[in-house]
Amino acid sequence: MNGENHISAPGGRSPGENHLSALKKKGWLELDNAAKLYPAIVSSSLTAVFRITATLRDPVRYNALREAVTRTSARFPYFNVSLGSGLFWHFLEFNQQEPRIQAEEEIPCTAFAITRKNEPLYRILARGNRISVEFLHILTDGSGALEYLKSLLYTYLTLCGHPPGDPGGILLPETPFSKEETEDGYNRFFRKLPPPSKSRKAWHLPFRLNEKPRLRVIRAEMSTKELLGVAREHQVSLTEYLVAVYFLALQHIFLDSGGLKKNRKNLLRIQVPVNMRSKFPTRTLRNFSLFVLPETDLRLGTYTFEEILLSVHHQMQMYSGLKEIARFLSSNVSYEKLFIIRIMPLFIKKMITAAIYRGLASKRFTGTVTNLGQVTLPPEMGEWVTALEFIPPPPNPKVKAGCGIISYNGNLRITFVNITRSTDLEKVMLRHLTRAGIRVKILSDT
Repeated sequence: MNGENHISAPGGRSPGENHLSALKKKGWLELDNAAKLYPAIVSSSLTAVFRITATLRDPVRYNALREAVTRTSARFPYFNVSLGSGLFWHFLEFNQQEPRIQAEEEIPCTAFAITRKNEPLYRILARGNRISVEFLHILTDGSGALEYLKSLLYTYLTLCGHPPGDPGGILLPETPFSKEETEDGYNRFFRKLPPPSKSRKAWHLPFRLNEKPRLRVIRAEMSTKELLGVAREHQVSLTEYLVAVYFLALQHIFLDSGGLKKNRKNLLRIQVPVNMRSKFPTRTLRNFSLFVLPETDLRLGTYTFEEILLSVHHQMQMYSGLKEIARFLSSNVSYEKLFIIRIMPLFIKKMITAAIYRGLASKRFTGTVTNLGQVTLPPEMGEWVTALEFIPPPPNPKVKAGCGIISYNGNLRITFVNITRSTDLEKVMLRHLTRAGIRVKILSDT
């Protein structure tokens, strides 16, 4: 923790605690830049909800979980908010309600009733030996949710009589509050820059949608060491390798569906979130991610895997650089700073935002690959937490599919989310990994 947590302010409280007290007195928080999109587009199927699950060695004890949730949620009061509406903007309204604890649902990432007052926009799920958290993206991104889950697990294991020892950087209920946790990183680091080039519309999977409820989840697990070994042979990162495999699968489906003969959209583009906390000095636990959008233009012909891999590597390196990604940050924040947007009534803002999303944003990419990265827990804690899993939000009806990745305890899990009747994408990707010498295990829901 930085110095502000250890310097006493007047009255004996830290600046962070004074900041939190002022926020609670104010009664509300502004939405961060990324969160402002979601109230306009969320629906019963496009939920903007994601899940992170921890598998434990023993079955979950409800009473201990209930107490752990009470203690942990008190440490993260900026998550105990509901969505409010003003004349010009939505806002997050503080309340005293703890998140719901409920049985794990058959369909993950179901919608929140965002118009319901005094109910937090995240929930805790339990089933067998699994504890999950589901967050609406209005509150935070995967990195912020993961910090909450680690705190919850540490407190839960302590209450179960399994004290995990040194917490390292885990934010415990007694950890002093830092005002950085609630800041809007987009606005803090905004500076006016030339916008990025406009993107052509991308090709989309041709598969028919499932009947509602549409979401289908396929989970696969493999050795992180094996996958890293293959990626290093090609001198690329693990994320770059998996993005290239995704492109290869998309190209296979494009060609198999007669995409070249149809001579319409033939640009493949994948949305890859980047954790901006690795680019800018902040410890915000609200949303702070942007996207890199590598692409493959099939007007130039078909590509070998090595060609795709080389292209992805260079695009990811170039577009995730600080200067280039700052252009995307500038472009996103500049929109909300326009005078006409600021004075526009909220109901008109929502209609325009939804129309732009349907007409442009959702058509810019073919798929998504979200990697939460390598998660490390204290050794004593790791003895009780055997696996982690990340399920990204359900895709929209244009994009139709995506995948979430997380690495823990020597294993990497890929979780595919798909709202179509086809499993071709998953099959092609996993077959390629198997042929590369990586042992892949398909996981069941039990």
